[in-house]
This record gives sequence, structure tokens and C-alpha cells, in this order.
Amino acid sequence: MKLNKLTIQLSLLIFLFTVIAPQSYAQKGKVVFEDLTFDQAMAKAAKTKKIIFVDVTRPTPAAMNVQVEKEIFTIDSIAKFFNEHCICIREDMFTEEGKKFAPRLAMLMYPVYVFYDKSGDQLSFLNSHEILKDTVSLMNKARTSLATAMEKEVNTRHINFDSPVWAKALAKAKKENKMIFVDAYTTWCRPCIQMAKDVFTLDNVADFYNKEFVNLSIDMEKGDGPALIKKYAVKAYPDFLFIDGDGNLIHRGGGYQESKEFIQLGKDAVAKFHKNNKK
Repeated sequence: MKLNKLTIQLSLLIFLFTVIAPQSYAQKGKVVFEDLTFDQAMAKAAKTKKIIFVDVTRPTPAAMNVQVEKEIFTIDSIAKFFNEHCICIREDMFTEEGKKFAPRLAMLMYPVYVFYDKSGDQLSFLNSHEILKDTVSLMNKARTSLATAMEKEVNTRHINFDSPVWAKALAKAKKENKMIFVDAYTTWCRPCIQMAKDVFTLDNVADFYNKEFVNLSIDMEKGDGPALIKKYAVKAYPDFLFIDGDGNLIHRGGGYQESKEFIQLGKDAVAKFHKNNKK
């Protein structure tokens, strides 16, 4: 049976709208995940000035993660932002690559979505429950992470920590009429890690602390750490201790702090130190 011209045209239109068009539409408004290792993603992020978004998952994704994939990652505005500003990859924690990636979770539980900068430092994270409960939370974390990465890009200085030998630090503080700032941390403390990567590396923080203090970062489970825990009643981490050259505790603070709050903590310590010296 011969097909006339009109029949052929109709057939082509039906094919276009029922087969090709839906496939094209499916590609619109979809977060694109690339088949890259984390190291490759870092290299690409450095070249493209983007951040890294990692879907940390299992071989069989949780139901909520599947829902996020279908309902949230297909929203045009979200897809546009992520595809323009993020290198998106997945890390299956049951693979060899996942095991290699594990330390970068810094003790986060998975499945989880994590933002990183080009150097592999964590920026922020959230899980599928948070996203489904409030979609805006995803974009807030994404935009904040991008802004933080851009801020870190222009910050080149960091707090200069001396060798963590307590006796030498006391002598130096006494000679220079300064206090010792002690970053009392442990390797398993997540806020400690975040302070070291995200706050101690900001220019305004570094400039103030390098000028005002003899800075020590001490693992409280090693070296002088256990003795200092007992002497200064350290109970939580990170603990920030401000101590004069005679070993007296002048001021303290703790927990994760943003740069403005952390600088104010140091200023309060300096004010107390000078007040005590006038007595």
C-alpha cells in the first residue's frame, strides 16, 4: 500500500511529538551528573571556577533520594544553577573510589549531598529529607557554598601556628607580652576541621590573630594535650583558650564560629589581658 505525502507528514509529526519531543524535554531542567572521580572533579572545578556537588550514595539509592532525583533535580531553575555553577558527581561508598573518598566526608553519615570547593574542602551539606521538606534549603546551601568558595578564592593568608611545644610558647608569650591562643582540637571533631579550613584561612581572621597572639594548634590527645585538658578543664571541642605568659587562663570560647564572631572572641580576650596588666 502506497503512502501519500500527507500521511507521511502526519506520521513524522506524530513521531516528533511522541518520541523525540519528550526525550528532548526530559533533558531540559535536569541536573547533569558527570562520570568523574573526585580528583577529576577538583581539577575541572579549578579550571572552570565552579564548586563540586557530590551525591554520596549507596549501590541502591534510598527512596527519598530517588524522589529528589525525579522531583527536585528536574526543576528548571535548580538544574540551571547547578549545571552552570557546579561539577556534579556521584560517589558510591561501596566502591573502591568511594572508600578513597570517605575521609572527605569528615564523619558525615550518608546518603548525603555535599558541596566542596576546588581544593576538596567541604562547604555545606544536606540530606534528602531536608530537601523534600523545604526545596528552598537546597538552593540556599548551593548559593551560600558558591559565595563561600568565591570568598576563599580571594583569601590567601592563614593563622600561623607555632610548633606546639608548651614551654616554648609560654616563654615567647612572656617575652612579647602577648597571650597564647590555643586551638584545642581533636582529629575526630568535625567543627574543629571546619574551623581550620573555613575560618583560620580567612585574611581578616589571620591578620588579627597573627598580630595579637602566639598561636598554637594542639591535638588534645597527643603531646602536651592531655595535661592541658586537665589543667584548663577542657570538656568539648574545639575549645579556644587565651592564656598569658604565666599560664593563666584569661578568656575562652568554643564551637564553630563565623569569622566576625571569632574575631570578636579574640578582641574580648585582648581587652581582658590589657585590663589585667593595668592592675
